Amino acid sequence: MSNVNKDILVMNIGGFTTTNNASPKRINKWIIPIAAFVLPSILAISGASAQAGSFPGKDSQSLLSSSSYSERWTGFYFGASVGGGWGNSSTFYDRAGDDHPTTETNDPSGYLASLTIGYNQQLGNNFVIGIEGDLGVMNFTAPDKLDMWDGHIWKSQYGGLWGTLRPRVGYTFDDVLIYGTAGLAMMETNEVILGDNDATQNTYNQGIHTGWVFGGGVEFALSDSLSTKVEYLQMQFPEYTSYTNNEEKYGFTNSAALVRVGVNSKF
Repeated sequence: MSNVNKDILVMNIGGFTTTNNASPKRINKWIIPIAAFVLPSILAISGASAQAGSFPGKDSQSLLSSSSYSERWTGFYFGASVGGGWGNSSTFYDRAGDDHPTTETNDPSGYLASLTIGYNQQLGNNFVIGIEGDLGVMNFTAPDKLDMWDGHIWKSQYGGLWGTLRPRVGYTFDDVLIYGTAGLAMMETNEVILGDNDATQNTYNQGIHTGWVFGGGVEFALSDSLSTKVEYLQMQFPEYTSYTNNEEKYGFTNSAALVRVGVNSKF
């Protein structure tokens, strides 16, 4: 086969990745249901905020006094978090004339940190709705995997960037908020499988991908403006496929589980 060297920007609803290999555009089946969840949540938050602000005088005070902790959870906040996690990466390589039907896996792990900004609205019945965004760095790595097809070597890393945009729904018990969350995720990967002394067999998974995330946590109010939290998030990304320089198809699928602690401050 003739060698092909194509520099492209692969861009689709499921994510975008810069590689040295061509890739067909793919449609991420998760974007539509996630958007259907995110947009109504944002509208609900806006409506709740407008409703709270529309009560005149005494009625407004009555709304706040329905729970002595209403003011504690309502408002904009920013924060920071640190933690760790582990991932799972799976790959296939459809080598021409010598298919590899067995999927290979690798398990990077490591540490992460992020900055957070968000908004909560207490509804007066102990329920809290909100939206939160993260942007951070991570470094999940795995030892080089040597027992690959015909002597191929797999080098795997997640990071440096990751982030999320998530509606949150929770319930308060005085100064404790228990919540669930789901939305959009993004993560950078830097993976390459080196061919056995033949660069035309190299496979790449390098760039930023978008997918979905879900999880939950517990947040503790330390004061009217300061809180701390413990949180678990599971990120999943759609399969990325491309072709080697000698036109052999390959693919990668990535996921990551994150556990972190953080501090939030209202402003």
